[in-house]
Order: sequence, then structure tokens, then C-alpha cells
Amino acid sequence: MRTRLGRLAIPVALIAACFVAGKLAWPRLVRQAGGVPAWPVAGAALGAAAVGGRPGRRQPGQQAAAALTESNERLRLALAAAKMGTWTRELEGGDQVVLSPELEAITGLRPGEFPGTVAALYELIHPEDRELVRQTFNEAIRIKSDYEVEFRFLPRGRPPGWMLGRGRAYYDAAGRPARLAGVAIDITTRKAAELEISRLNAELERRVRERTAQLEATNQELEAFAYSVSHDLRAPLRGLRGFSEVLLERYADRLDAEGQDLLRRACEASNRMSRLIEDLLKLSRVGRAELRWQPVSLSALAEEVVAELRKAHPARAVQVVVEPNLRAQGDEPLLRLVLENLLGNAWKFTSRRPDARIEFGFTAEPKPAFFVRDNGVGFDMRHAGKLFGVFQRLHAADEFPGTGIGLVTVQRIIHRHRGRLWAAGVVNEGAVFYFTLSDSQDFEL
Repeated sequence: MRTRLGRLAIPVALIAACFVAGKLAWPRLVRQAGGVPAWPVAGAALGAAAVGGRPGRRQPGQQAAAALTESNERLRLALAAAKMGTWTRELEGGDQVVLSPELEAITGLRPGEFPGTVAALYELIHPEDRELVRQTFNEAIRIKSDYEVEFRFLPRGRPPGWMLGRGRAYYDAAGRPARLAGVAIDITTRKAAELEISRLNAELERRVRERTAQLEATNQELEAFAYSVSHDLRAPLRGLRGFSEVLLERYADRLDAEGQDLLRRACEASNRMSRLIEDLLKLSRVGRAELRWQPVSLSALAEEVVAELRKAHPARAVQVVVEPNLRAQGDEPLLRLVLENLLGNAWKFTSRRPDARIEFGFTAEPKPAFFVRDNGVGFDMRHAGKLFGVFQRLHAADEFPGTGIGLVTVQRIIHRHRGRLWAAGVVNEGAVFYFTLSDSQDFEL
């Protein structure tokens, strides 16, 4: 029985390894067969081996035998290189199992050590996966179909590994199941990588959940802070400013010049504090507001901002050039706030120039970006790092008004659009602010 089963294992090994070795052996068989197509020759040889007979169509004896031996050796090498082995299970005459030498090596067995029983086969399979393999085999026999199953196996002298089994059931002339045959592939390395990726993904998902919870808690704290700033701080400021203004209006004649100056300073300080609180609230809202992605005409927004600046400062004569048809994708209110800050700064820092000029456009150099350029007071590039810091100012408040939060707001909006903001300047010659915007809402932060 073992001799007959051993002969059966050879064609199964050859057939299975063909999927791995490709056309290693067949061209030589074709050449040595005198130009006869390889598949009929090889098929006849394999078929004869399966039944213990000889090929129905023979080539000259020694030449054909040598070619078949060489092809068999090559295919066995391919099986070993691919960590693949074959097996057969006779369903008639004792239910015996034969493993190829390659499969014996994969399972850590010495040649000929496997006893050839079904029980011994299942001993090589992890106890938790035996029922899965058994059901897979039974289903393949029942529906007369190929099978494929992944399971853990227990190699001798090594930790458990993973195996991929593929094969099919064969039947006799009466339609009764005669044997199972298949290929077993050691996929331990691949499975370990898959399991590690799954572990890393699970860890990443856990961290994302934790960070999301932290972010939600932080947002709630910011909401509470914003509410406190908006109500608890602004109300006393309004009272302070109101009382100071009343004193100046009703009791100015009772105060000397120094007293009046002190009250004016108190009013101005409360006004600056009120503007600072308003800017901080804007900055907070910028970070929390949901982006509404849509096509935006930046040129139209810039024209609107410039018109508002001219209306607010009718005495100013400023040459403003807005490049037409500049468009982008993004949140229109937030992008308007970007232009309000950048154009407003340019308007402010050109106030001392009689030939003030502001330009909004798009440039390809030094890299593609929108820009706002002016010929105002500029800045020293050594201090450029302070431009985008909260409360950081390059000019004193008595020179140019402001809270030092506008550019921070601009930077946060640009970052939420997955863009970049940078600046260049020369003292007393002007400044230019560049910014880029992503063209896809998939990058929304």
C-alpha cells in the first residue's frame, strides 16, 4: 500500500509545483521529445505514474527517463524553495496518508518517520484548528470542489507555525471519493507580519480613540474658557471704560491735565483689552469651527476687503492691485479672514508712505503661492520667527495699533487648509506674505 501511495504522491508533487516553478521543466521536455508539445508528453507520464503503469506514448527510453528525472528534481527544488510540500490521503483501502519529503521537512519530521495515518496527520495540526481542517476536507468531498484553508500546525522542535492548504478531492469511475490530494505551504512568516500589522492597527486605533477623547475634553475646556472670556472679563472692562468716559465727560473741569490724561489712558487700555479679547475669541473659533469646503474666488474676497478698508479710511490714497480670477478650494469665511488680516496689515504698515502700494496675486517663484505684497515699513528677517507667535510684535503699539494675534489666526487657518504660510521683508522697503492652500478637503484638519 505504501509503495502504491508513494507513486501517487509523485504526480501530485509535480502538478502542485508547476504552479511555483512555472516553465522550468517543460521546455526541456519539448526539446527532448523532438518537438512534440510538452503537456501531452508530461501528462501521459504523470497519468501513467498515478496508476503504476507506463506512458501511453513514449520517446526513446533513456532520453525520456532522463528528462523526466531532471524535471522532477527541478520541481522538488522549487517546492523546497517555496516552503511547499504535497500530500495525498487515500479514502479507500485503509484511509492512508502520504507526505512528500518536502512536507515532512516543513513539519520537522525525519524522512519516513510519518506513520501514514489520519490520526497522525491531525496530530500535526493545532488542536484549535483541527475541526476547521476536518470540515474543509469534508465539504470539498461533498461538493466536489477545490479547497483552501489556513491553519496552525505543530512542527517538531519549533514553535507553532501557519500553513496554507490547497487541493481537491478525486473520485473513481463510480463517482465515489477515492482520495484527497493537495499542497501545503508554510506561511508562518507572512502570517506573523499580518498579525503584527493587525496588532499595530489595533494599537493605533486605541491611541486615536484616546487622543480624540483628550481633544474633545480640551475643546470643552476651550469652550468654557471662551465663554468666561466673553462674559466674565468683557463685562468689567465695559464698566471700567464706561466709568472713565463718564468722568471725562462730566467732571473734566474738576480734573487737572494729569488727571484727564490718566483717564484717557484708562479708556485706551480698556479698549485695547477689549480688542485683544475679541481677537483671542476669533482665534479660538478658528481652531474649533468646522470647515465648509467650497470653491472660493479669492480675487472677489480681496476686492471686498479693499473696498471696506477704503471706506474706513477715506483719507488714505493707496494703490491696490488685485490679480483677477484667483480661485481656491476652502472655507470662504475663514479665507476671507486671512485676506482681512493680510491686507489689513499691509494697509496699516504703509500708512506712512505717500506712494503706498499693495498687491494681491499669485506667483510661481520661489514656489507656487498666493501673496500679499506692500511697500511699507517691512521688517528685519532676523526677527521673522516672531511674526507668527501669539502676542509677538515687531513694532511698538504706539507706532502701529494691533494685538499681535492676527498673523497667528492667519497661520492657523492656512494650516487647517493643509497649506503653508511664510514671509519675507526688508526694513523700510516692504514685506510680502506667501500662502498656499490644499486643493482637496481630504486633507482637512
